[in-house]
Amino acid sequence: MRAGLSGLALLAAPFATLFDPLPAGAAEAVVTVQGANAVVILDLDAGTVAARIPVPGSPAGIALSPDRRIAYVTRPDGPGLAILDLDARRVTGTLPLPGGPLGIACNPRSGAVYVADWYGKRLFVLVPKEGTLVPDGEIAVGASPSGIAVTPDGSTLLVANREADTVSVVDAASRRETKAIPVGKHPFGITLDPDGKRAYTANVLSDDVSVIDLAEGREIGRVNTGERPYVVALAKGRGFVTDQYTASVTVFDLASLERLAAVDVGDHPEGIAASRDGTRLYVANWGANTVSVIDSGTLSVTKEIAVGDGPRAFGDFLR
Repeated sequence: MRAGLSGLALLAAPFATLFDPLPAGAAEAVVTVQGANAVVILDLDAGTVAARIPVPGSPAGIALSPDRRIAYVTRPDGPGLAILDLDARRVTGTLPLPGGPLGIACNPRSGAVYVADWYGKRLFVLVPKEGTLVPDGEIAVGASPSGIAVTPDGSTLLVANREADTVSVVDAASRRETKAIPVGKHPFGITLDPDGKRAYTANVLSDDVSVIDLAEGREIGRVNTGERPYVVALAKGRGFVTDQYTASVTVFDLASLERLAAVDVGDHPEGIAASRDGTRLYVANWGANTVSVIDSGTLSVTKEIAVGDGPRAFGDFLR
């Protein structure tokens, strides 16, 4: 079994969903493959590996720039960040960061990048400048920040604080936490709906999903899941949650919060994302070394793509 910051399956370690324009079906997936020290780019139409980019430091978290041409990848064993040109298929720069960089998100308006320090109570703020990123301060949040989400207008950050059992609401302009919302036990991945009205956290140790109403600033419901839920994706009025210990994806109705089904996928699923048209879900199976493709209509796995040792894809990984 794997452990430590570079292997958080047992400690509960991915997901921030952004809502930048994507092709209807999403042409490529950009998957961090931690054990192989690489980022793999998948051609989703062909179901094949289109490119493999070496990225040392146990790459885990990922965010894409607003134009979807640059990937920002956390390297917990760097520790630091790698910057990838996705068209050129290469690393263009690295940036050292202290602590335990893991969760990451990009502001869809400003292009600022936020990196969670797993070992601390802070986010690092990085801003684009002359084709790279430069450090631009920190934001205080709860203990062991994990997943980060940014509202579509770029004004608000939401941070799942694993050890605090809270979600921090942060004003992006002032860079201050305005509220800490109690949720389930050990929230890890956090996902926003496209309107920025509700957020969903996967609570690893209480085996459920917390539903947060952002206007009310509180949890309004819970959904039971399989064992060790990690990340939530949304598609066609339903939520899809990766359950690590049951090797499944829990499906629930977003309106009623009723649990509908469980779809079997590979061992230790972590990152998950939905195509923009909502017809397909892509699941990174950390233990099985594959990406599963789920048809959202039939709730069946239509393809398994081999990607290498330890895919994480914790974050925004479709382009």
